[in-house]
Amino acid sequence: MREEDIMLEDQRPGSVYWIDHYVVGTNDLDRWMDFHERILGARPYGQVDERRQIGAFQKLTHCHHGGFVQKNPLPATRGLGKECPRYGFFTRQEDIDGHLRRLDQHQVPHSDPIHTSAEGEDGTVIYWEDPDGNEFEFWAPVHLPPGAMDDCGPLKVGRISHGVYESRDLQRTADFYHRFCALDPNQSSDIPGNTLVLPLAGGARDVYRQAEELGRRVGGRGEWRGLHAALVVRDEDYLPSYRRMWGELSEWEFDREKGLLPEAPERLPARTALHGSAAGRKFKEVYGRGDDFYDWDMNSFHFVGGVPERSSMAVYEARTMEFHMQQLLESQGQGGALPREMPA
Repeated sequence: MREEDIMLEDQRPGSVYWIDHYVVGTNDLDRWMDFHERILGARPYGQVDERRQIGAFQKLTHCHHGGFVQKNPLPATRGLGKECPRYGFFTRQEDIDGHLRRLDQHQVPHSDPIHTSAEGEDGTVIYWEDPDGNEFEFWAPVHLPPGAMDDCGPLKVGRISHGVYESRDLQRTADFYHRFCALDPNQSSDIPGNTLVLPLAGGARDVYRQAEELGRRVGGRGEWRGLHAALVVRDEDYLPSYRRMWGELSEWEFDREKGLLPEAPERLPARTALHGSAAGRKFKEVYGRGDDFYDWDMNSFHFVGGVPERSSMAVYEARTMEFHMQQLLESQGQGGALPREMPA
């Protein structure tokens, strides 16, 4: 095993390795799918036609992303590199010019390439946005982590490199993710005081910007359907990670499908909640708790289990909630399959 793979495996129980997927909002699903096919090389994933009224997922490399249809118009973007949540993708330094040409070809709003180490790593970033005002980045670090570009297609876009979120109290955020995701801050002196960088065990990262007021697109407002990101833990840590949360966090009895928006969600503490899919409802029926969780600033997540491929978590087989619930039902002799729906 290579030295970098040994370091990858030498992690605390419950460590988050990668971002498996994210979901953003869209007001036009066909436009969203076509745009990300042209810019990211995204491919169909799951049964796209079955739940079009909800949204669709697309395959990227060893990850995927989703666009969920929103009934109300999405809020205007706050500008390139300013909207949160936003997500980045690994790219190679030598491919930056090609990405710029493609963005220009399709008239995508974007920044110039910016060399930076402000998030603790040296590299080059390009900020860009989709037609729904969702913000993204192409991130070309000087040193790519193992697996970053594995299975990338002809457009040379790698897996999800990072998510950028907002926090009203960076120390509180750091404490939360240390406790429940075994993540510790990057201590680089290049990181400004208004930024918290949490390196993930696989080589990606989560980034938090200090904010006085949280943006409109954050998932915990309850205003928008399904906005979240999924964090990968080793499969044997999947349920223990949830049990740790259930032992310390309260349950938010919110179900968006009932049509009632929460009052003052920004005042709520960190919490767990129902995942609105069929499997998520079955999960809560069995365990009495939801598998979604929200940090102190309404950022929304759930876990995905990962089984190493080639003896390393650089590449993993995803074990979703649907997988775990099906295994549980079969072990209890209930048999049958959960209702078919989009992966999540």
